[in-house]
Amino acid sequence: MEEEDKMEFEFANKVLLVDDDSDFLMEAKEDLEKENQRIDVITSSSANKGLNLLGEKNFDAVVSCLRVQDIGYIDFLNKIRNEKEIEIPFILLTDKKSNEIILEALKEGVNRIIHKEEENIILSCKILTEILNQEIQDHKNKKELKNLRIEFNKDFGLYR
Repeated sequence: MEEEDKMEFEFANKVLLVDDDSDFLMEAKEDLEKENQRIDVITSSSANKGLNLLGEKNFDAVVSCLRVQDIGYIDFLNKIRNEKEIEIPFILLTDKKSNEIILEALKEGVNRIIHKEEENIILSCKILTEILNQEIQDHKNKKELKNLRIEFNKDFGLYR
């Protein structure tokens, strides 16, 4: 998608996609943006580069593969949430079908886990697009509700 086409969408959702497979990154970026023109995908081939991007731009979600270059996905998630203090949806892509991995990821605070279909990236991207839409909207709704509660409490002198 051309950059000027994206300008039409004032409220495009920025997604950071982190994977060490450059072919997957390019194909997934293209498929995700084709699937939903309101998604702007920025790619990174390593966790450290992704962390730098998170410091430079505002993102609405992070999608990361299980094995991120430089550090593991748990350390990557913890750096985002604790060091950067960024609370946005974190979606994990994995080619493993292990209950242990799924339970560990959910316990660590991953919002969703998607099985990465190497042989069918288009299908994976269709599923990922729907999940991104749901997670980003849910995050925005919760943020708005929190702000409304704060305003309500201020207006009525209630403090919690």
